[in-house]
Amino acid sequence: MTGLSRETRLSLLAEQLSPRDLAVVRDVVRLRFVSAGQLARLHFAAIQVAATRTRRTTRTLARLRTHGLLRRLERRIGGVQGGSRGFIYMPSSEAVSLVRFLDGEGLGRPAPRHEPGRTFVLHAIDCAELYVRLVEGAREGELDLLEHQAEPAAWRQHPGAMGGVVWLRPDAFVALGVKEYEIRTFIEVDRGSEGSTTLRRKLSAYLDYYRSGREQQAHQVFPRVYWQCPTPRRVRLLDDLIAELPETTQALFLTGLAEQTIEALTGRRRTR
Repeated sequence: MTGLSRETRLSLLAEQLSPRDLAVVRDVVRLRFVSAGQLARLHFAAIQVAATRTRRTTRTLARLRTHGLLRRLERRIGGVQGGSRGFIYMPSSEAVSLVRFLDGEGLGRPAPRHEPGRTFVLHAIDCAELYVRLVEGAREGELDLLEHQAEPAAWRQHPGAMGGVVWLRPDAFVALGVKEYEIRTFIEVDRGSEGSTTLRRKLSAYLDYYRSGREQQAHQVFPRVYWQCPTPRRVRLLDDLIAELPETTQALFLTGLAEQTIEALTGRRRTR
């Protein structure tokens, strides 16, 4: 496709992709890092035979790599034992440009995407897993997934006390429909790597944003903040830190383990 304009090149590329191909690319661009197993659950769940589902997923991802849209990281979840489902994929700059082009956002020149460190990638995979479980919950009729924002779309800004802009950086924002209610939640996907000082600072950042009134002005309600923790010990630590906050604000926060997240987000589980 040399000699063609970027717009023409991307348009021709889009014509070579099926709707499912494009859906896979969009999810990888939005989530940043996704495992092959997660993509199989998102886009190939209707295929009943597991071996066939794995083959179809593998062929699709290989084709998208050939088109220069996906990059496969060297590391795998679960090591060699994880098989092809353990491979982790990230979007190329071309994928980002394609999605921007299709959404009418202009092309720009996205910076080359480099493979970050292991901790960053595993955190992103945990965040992607949250989204996958929400999609599966919606399929099973547990909830309606009205909106899901990954980073950086989930980030919010408000004026700082000394002027300038202050950013709140949740790992995700979700809006769920449960019966006649809409439940809005900011989510922190915690891996247990941050100390108490950092956690206190994050809790204070949410209180500052709450007091700014920005979210309430836009949506008439402030989202609950759910802290997804890796261990019961981490839950207890967060609960102790939340108990240090002003009593009138403690109800903004809810903690739990990954396996409790869907119940917490749909309001079926409350600890405070």
